[in-house]
Amino acid sequence: MSAARPDDLVRSPPPRLRPYVSDYVGYDIAGVPAGTHLGLPSGMLTFIVSIERPLLQVDEETGTADAFDVLLAGLHLRRTLIRHDGVMAGIQINFSPLAPRALFGIPAGEFVHRSYDLTEISRPLAAELHERVNAAETWTDRFDAIDEVLTFVLDGDRAPRAEVVASWRQIAGSHGGLPVSLVADRIGWSRRHLNTQFTAEFGIGPKDAGRVLRFDRARKMMTAGHNALADIAVACGYADQSHLNREFRTLAGTSPRQWLSNDDVARLSVDAGP
Repeated sequence: MSAARPDDLVRSPPPRLRPYVSDYVGYDIAGVPAGTHLGLPSGMLTFIVSIERPLLQVDEETGTADAFDVLLAGLHLRRTLIRHDGVMAGIQINFSPLAPRALFGIPAGEFVHRSYDLTEISRPLAAELHERVNAAETWTDRFDAIDEVLTFVLDGDRAPRAEVVASWRQIAGSHGGLPVSLVADRIGWSRRHLNTQFTAEFGIGPKDAGRVLRFDRARKMMTAGHNALADIAVACGYADQSHLNREFRTLAGTSPRQWLSNDDVARLSVDAGP
């Protein structure tokens, strides 16, 4: 979910959660034309607690919509469609692929290319998150509720193999810039073994992970107001602007400029400035 981010709508989790959760981002969007927001591939799982009304995700092939009070979606290599009537509110919990094991005892690979209502994973946890976030009257209280619920279920002993963790962190830390062969050498595995173990844990291979992370970095630079696509392409490791445009069309189904032009929710970040 992309939107302008005032300081009071963003918070880091407590120290115990930080290996698994990047931050919480609240959004309260109103006054934009009804339409479709594109959920784009990234290096984070999509974990959203809706406020007041459910999030509507549309199946692009059938046109049918599913409503989610608490959405958890895995890593993906294609866009998802979020339908809205010009009003949306919720909290996006930016979830590392290491988080599902620690919080639910399930590898991130179980969620790849799929969206779940959290009730399918843990009905009591989903109900508590949704009820407490919606009962709170301030963003601070909402974030506090998430801190408490996630810290309560956290079990840091449930973790992938150390080599898998290290490989993910190396790829993510380089924004997809490290060759897979170098990552494999660093952890002492063959490239083939790394691919097998990495895919089993996360649902996508290290090459695709690097691809998504490069794309995600480029997308964030665009929404931060960096409009020179040629410069973004170079900074993110693409051969040139044409390469970036091709990747954007493959992963987002549209060009960068069409994305920002047609998606009013995504454009809010650009209009707000860096």
